[in-house]
Amino acid sequence: MLSVLNVAYPFAAVDRDPLGGAEQVLALIDDALVRARHQSLVIAREDSRPRGELIPVPQTGGVIGDAERRRAALAHREAIAGALRRHRVDVVHLHGVDFLDYLPATDLPVVVTLHLPLSWYPPAALSLGERVHLVAVSESQRRACGAGAAIAEVVPNGVALERYRPRARRAAFALLIGRVCPEKGVHVALRVARRAGVPLLCGGPVYPYEEHLRYFERDVAPLLGGERRYLGPVCGGRKAELLARARCLLVTSQVDETSSLVALEALASGTPVVGFRRGALPELVESGVTGFLVDSEEEMAEAILWADRLHPADCRRAAEVRGSSDRMIGRYLDLYRRLAGPPPRARRPAARVEVELVRDDAGLAALAAPWRELCDRSPDATPFQRPEWQLAWRRHLRGGELAALVLRRAGRLVGLVPLERRQSGGRRALVLTGGGVSDYLDAIVEPGVDLAPVGRALAALRSWDVLDLQPLRPGSPLLALEVPGCAGAVEAIDAAPVLPLPAALPRRVAVDRRRLARAGAVEWLRARPHEVPALLGELFRLHAARWSARGERGVLGDPAVQALHQEAAAGLARRGILRLFALTLDGAVIAVLYGFGYKRRAHFYLSGFDPARAALSPGALILGWVIERAMGEGARELDFLRGREPYKYAWGAVDRPLLRRTVRRG
Repeated sequence: MLSVLNVAYPFAAVDRDPLGGAEQVLALIDDALVRARHQSLVIAREDSRPRGELIPVPQTGGVIGDAERRRAALAHREAIAGALRRHRVDVVHLHGVDFLDYLPATDLPVVVTLHLPLSWYPPAALSLGERVHLVAVSESQRRACGAGAAIAEVVPNGVALERYRPRARRAAFALLIGRVCPEKGVHVALRVARRAGVPLLCGGPVYPYEEHLRYFERDVAPLLGGERRYLGPVCGGRKAELLARARCLLVTSQVDETSSLVALEALASGTPVVGFRRGALPELVESGVTGFLVDSEEEMAEAILWADRLHPADCRRAAEVRGSSDRMIGRYLDLYRRLAGPPPRARRPAARVEVELVRDDAGLAALAAPWRELCDRSPDATPFQRPEWQLAWRRHLRGGELAALVLRRAGRLVGLVPLERRQSGGRRALVLTGGGVSDYLDAIVEPGVDLAPVGRALAALRSWDVLDLQPLRPGSPLLALEVPGCAGAVEAIDAAPVLPLPAALPRRVAVDRRRLARAGAVEWLRARPHEVPALLGELFRLHAARWSARGERGVLGDPAVQALHQEAAAGLARRGILRLFALTLDGAVIAVLYGFGYKRRAHFYLSGFDPARAALSPGALILGWVIERAMGEGARELDFLRGREPYKYAWGAVDRPLLRRTVRRG
């Protein structure tokens, strides 16, 4: 059992649905610890109501100034010291921006979540050595930390999705929820709503800081009246109702938000988010699909009027993919366990890894559910190794007799090496399934699992002469696979150019966009799951048009290959991994791009464009747009996949080698 001491910001209460973002995260962690039967200790204001044991500190009354801050820091230091004397504590977790004022002098591991913009913390708070584990709440915050800050982990914020539900009908008002303070830009939201001519409801607390009180009286109150109202603090069921009814949520922050819990709550409610393109918001909102990212008040006013055309189901799906509190809590619990280490009685030898051979496709398909979970646990898995792709490949392009090696530990799937037998040059070869149309093939192995049992199983399997493993990435676990009694070799066979993100687009993109806009009405589309078959059909048509001009059929000309892509793309779309985009001109599709987004990597698989529109550069334009979308999702790289085509390097891509590992008997 873990024992975790969570320490809240001194001036905010913690309950089931608190007003502040940091307090919401703390409350979710506290609830999860109690549900999992761990000990949850919470140091917070005396009017707090956590599920775990509250260690109260006095509630400050009146305006918060320097003297109140000093008194609060002293009370927190004493409460932390007392808790560490009275309780067995495994990990201390600090959430306040002022944590340095009461950082305990202890040998226990300390976690600090950086809930607020980094510039709000003193420099000394970001370089405290190995004992203090700093957690960023978004990739944009991690990038902003630079080399000087020792960020131990990125744990994206999440919300309790079950508390929010989309409504069939929405009202006309726009909504803003957040602290009433200068950095939240409440005055900007009021100006924008008036410019757009829509009602605006503003909800949130005015904390008793002199600057916040002065801001409300000077900058906010004069703009209220009529259809623009201030509701005071909102939380719980009232907040959920407002979010579900609003035409959109406005995020008008004047600083780079590290995350936005209210944006995730809006998306979970099926409500689009309209906000400035800064901080972590581009990681949460896909402009034109789940909201709009803008660069000025004028653009925001226009975007509000378009928000009711976006689909609530797309918003909800984005929240489920990017903003689940279960995922956030799982990451924190894993971090606590790693830092605390196993209890002495729990230190037992790991269960043995058992290897079984699966020879039929029905047996492989039966593994689909744990296989998906294994891919999600494996940090280097790609879409080509997932069951949605591999099972479709076996159904439509099966190359040989299946010989998949399945690894289990205590009955749990911890590894899979999907192999099949083929004849190659008069020899019996074992190859990875998925060859030909798949760009990365590999074993899927849970971190920490040794492949030695696989080597022994292969040595005992007598029906092969050569093991031919390709294409592998550097770092593949199969590169180090040892098969007793066999000799192996590794060679480079190709390269996959990769563009590190974020990246600046070539200057010609802006010129091409202006030329395209002059040619007619332009629309950029991303396929929703039910639109995938038709848009893939458009890709097949455009791809065939280009290749037929050369007298060739192209890689998509085979009906079996088309069937593979229809099935695999549909499955990956349901998992939020597919990225299928289209560019239309005057209502006609002139370019389609087929790719994936998985584990903060974007993959560019195939594209097609109308040869009659080649002068408008539709292929380059849709790729540029997709690169921007990938950066907005927080992707660390765009992988162009196999092949050294010159256009890939024009975007700034650099080669990543693709390798072949061969193992021969004798």
